[in-house]
Amino acid sequence: MPQFLLDPKNVQGDFVILPPEEAKHLIKVLRYKHGDTLWVSDGQNRWRAVIEEATPKSARLKLLEKCSLPQTAPAPALGVALLKHDHLEWVLQKGVELGCREFFLFDSARTVPRFWETVTAKKLARFEKILAEAAKQSGLIGHPKIHPPLSFPELTRQFPKFSAVLLAWEEETQSDFAAAFQTLDPSNLLILIGPEGGFSRDEVVLAEKAGAKKISLGAQILRSETAAIALLTLCQYELGNI
Repeated sequence: MPQFLLDPKNVQGDFVILPPEEAKHLIKVLRYKHGDTLWVSDGQNRWRAVIEEATPKSARLKLLEKCSLPQTAPAPALGVALLKHDHLEWVLQKGVELGCREFFLFDSARTVPRFWETVTAKKLARFEKILAEAAKQSGLIGHPKIHPPLSFPELTRQFPKFSAVLLAWEEETQSDFAAAFQTLDPSNLLILIGPEGGFSRDEVVLAEKAGAKKISLGAQILRSETAAIALLTLCQYELGNI
């Protein structure tokens, strides 16, 4: 059952009025109709609602009952080097589907220079829209957040905010991920994925000095977008979220 995020200004007593874009998605894309039920959430609470009126331009929902939220361990935040935008958008979408609520973009020694230059305010707004749509589709509670791009040294200064930081590096020889995971505090994780050329050795040294732990994703060399989803999936499995 899909979930829509509530904007408080659209709540009228026990009713919610979906704006045109949301109504169109509900009716034209999801093919919902009068009498169907769905979830709505304000980011902290969730309700079951029924469609009372529906057109492609407007939808009126009645809130039926407040429901308890699913209890899961906090998903890792994901830091990913700037990639081609279609690849990056895919990572953002799939990351949210796997439960990620916070994303960091960063420049790296091996990032293609023009990728940094093309992350405009308009592009960030598009990324935010992708996150919101993925949250709605997947039923994620809350509003996923994406930070403006940082340099790699700036990113390492964010590490103290997290209980542990995992950096995927193809040269790491310790391949037992489960064993490595058991040695850290997973309550507030940050996981890091480099660009197509991988992290430079200097970046790995800098990250380790800031408290990051190197981990391996196996013998195969993965594309950045594949590595991001693989590592997030492994962490979510170890956390008991999937």
